[in-house]
Amino acid sequence: MNLVEMLKDHSSVVGQGQARKKVYELEARLNIDLPKDFFDYLVNLNYAEIFDEPIYGINPEIKRLDIYEQNKHTEHFRYGFLMVFSNDIDGTIYIRPDTSNVYNASFTSPIANSFTEFVANVLKEA
Repeated sequence: MNLVEMLKDHSSVVGQGQARKKVYELEARLNIDLPKDFFDYLVNLNYAEIFDEPIYGINPEIKRLDIYEQNKHTEHFRYGFLMVFSNDIDGTIYIRPDTSNVYNASFTSPIANSFTEFVANVLKEA
Protein backbone atom coordinates (compact mmCIF):
# COMPACT_ATOMS: atom_id res chain seq x y z
CA MET A 1 0.00 0.00 0.00
CA ASN A 2 1.39 3.44 -0.87
CA LEU A 3 1.65 6.40 1.50
CA VAL A 4 -1.45 8.22 0.27
CA GLU A 5 -3.60 5.07 0.55
CA MET A 6 -2.30 4.34 4.08
CA LEU A 7 -3.04 7.87 5.23
CA LYS A 8 -6.52 7.87 3.67
CA ASP A 9 -7.31 4.59 5.46
CA HIS A 10 -5.96 5.79 8.80
CA SER A 11 -6.67 9.52 9.04
CA SER A 12 -10.12 10.74 10.02
CA VAL A 13 -9.45 13.99 8.15
CA VAL A 14 -7.52 14.31 4.89
CA GLY A 15 -6.94 17.29 2.64
CA GLN A 16 -7.62 17.86 -1.02
CA GLY A 17 -3.99 18.12 -2.10
CA GLN A 18 -2.00 20.95 -3.63
CA ALA A 19 -1.34 21.81 -7.24
CA ARG A 20 1.98 20.45 -8.51
CA LYS A 21 3.01 24.04 -9.22
CA LYS A 22 2.72 24.87 -5.49
CA VAL A 23 4.86 21.85 -4.58
CA TYR A 24 7.50 22.85 -7.15
CA GLU A 25 7.43 26.38 -5.70
CA LEU A 26 8.00 24.93 -2.21
CA GLU A 27 10.97 22.93 -3.50
CA ALA A 28 12.38 26.08 -5.09
CA ARG A 29 11.89 28.15 -1.92
CA LEU A 30 13.66 25.50 0.15
CA ASN A 31 16.18 24.66 -2.60
CA ILE A 32 15.51 20.92 -2.32
CA ASP A 33 13.95 18.05 -4.25
CA LEU A 34 11.38 16.30 -2.09
CA PRO A 35 11.34 12.50 -1.97
CA LYS A 36 8.71 11.12 -4.36
CA ASP A 37 6.45 9.73 -1.62
CA PHE A 38 6.32 13.05 0.25
CA PHE A 39 5.83 14.97 -3.02
CA ASP A 40 2.90 12.65 -3.80
CA TYR A 41 1.48 13.21 -0.30
CA LEU A 42 1.48 16.99 -0.89
CA VAL A 43 -0.12 16.69 -4.33
CA ASN A 44 -2.77 14.16 -3.31
CA LEU A 45 -3.58 15.15 0.29
CA ASN A 46 -1.47 18.00 1.70
CA TYR A 47 -3.12 17.24 5.04
CA ALA A 48 -3.44 14.01 6.97
CA GLU A 49 -3.04 12.94 10.55
CA ILE A 50 -1.19 10.15 12.30
CA PHE A 51 -3.06 9.42 15.52
CA ASP A 52 -4.69 12.87 15.43
CA GLU A 53 -1.38 14.72 14.90
CA PRO A 54 -0.99 16.55 11.57
CA ILE A 55 1.69 15.91 8.99
CA TYR A 56 3.02 19.23 7.75
CA GLY A 57 2.03 20.44 4.32
CA ILE A 58 1.77 23.62 2.30
CA ASN A 59 -0.43 25.68 4.61
CA PRO A 60 0.88 29.27 4.74
CA GLU A 61 -2.31 30.45 6.46
CA ILE A 62 -1.64 28.09 9.42
CA LYS A 63 2.04 28.52 10.24
CA ARG A 64 2.22 25.62 12.72
CA LEU A 65 1.17 23.25 9.90
CA ASP A 66 3.21 24.84 7.13
CA ILE A 67 6.30 22.89 6.13
CA TYR A 68 8.11 26.02 4.94
CA GLU A 69 7.47 27.93 8.18
CA GLN A 70 8.55 24.93 10.28
CA ASN A 71 11.88 24.71 8.47
CA LYS A 72 13.04 28.13 7.25
CA HIS A 73 15.97 29.56 9.16
CA THR A 74 16.29 26.49 11.42
CA GLU A 75 19.47 24.72 12.38
CA HIS A 76 18.15 21.26 11.48
CA PHE A 77 17.29 22.44 7.97
CA ARG A 78 20.73 23.98 7.47
CA TYR A 79 22.11 20.50 8.16
CA GLY A 80 19.83 18.88 5.58
CA PHE A 81 16.89 17.73 7.72
CA LEU A 82 13.32 18.67 6.78
CA MET A 83 10.89 18.56 9.73
CA VAL A 84 7.62 16.97 8.57
CA PHE A 85 5.84 15.69 11.69
CA SER A 86 5.84 15.97 15.45
CA ASN A 87 3.91 14.31 18.27
CA ASP A 88 4.32 13.34 21.92
CA ILE A 89 5.01 9.65 21.22
CA ASP A 90 7.35 9.70 18.22
CA GLY A 91 8.83 13.15 18.85
CA THR A 92 9.91 15.29 15.94
CA ILE A 93 10.37 13.51 12.63
CA TYR A 94 12.66 14.66 9.83
CA ILE A 95 13.28 13.61 6.23
CA ARG A 96 16.66 13.92 4.53
CA PRO A 97 15.54 15.03 1.05
CA ASP A 98 18.82 13.89 -0.50
CA THR A 99 18.44 10.28 0.72
CA SER A 100 14.71 10.00 1.61
CA ASN A 101 15.76 8.56 4.99
CA VAL A 102 13.68 9.45 8.04
CA TYR A 103 15.22 10.47 11.37
CA ASN A 104 14.03 11.36 14.84
CA ALA A 105 15.51 14.25 16.82
CA SER A 106 18.62 12.27 17.82
CA PHE A 107 19.79 12.36 14.17
CA THR A 108 22.07 9.39 14.91
CA SER A 109 20.78 6.92 12.35
CA PRO A 110 17.72 6.58 10.13
CA ILE A 111 14.59 5.16 11.73
CA ALA A 112 13.14 4.38 8.29
CA ASN A 113 14.31 4.37 4.68
CA SER A 114 11.37 6.52 3.55
CA PHE A 115 8.42 8.43 4.93
CA THR A 116 6.16 5.66 3.62
CA GLU A 117 8.10 3.10 5.66
CA PHE A 118 7.96 5.35 8.75
CA VAL A 119 4.16 5.73 8.49
CA ALA A 120 3.71 1.98 7.92
CA ASN A 121 5.84 1.19 10.98
CA VAL A 122 3.97 3.65 13.21
CA LEU A 123 0.58 2.35 12.11
CA LYS A 124 1.70 -1.27 12.54
CA GLU A 125 2.78 -0.60 16.14
CA ALA A 126 -0.66 0.70 17.11
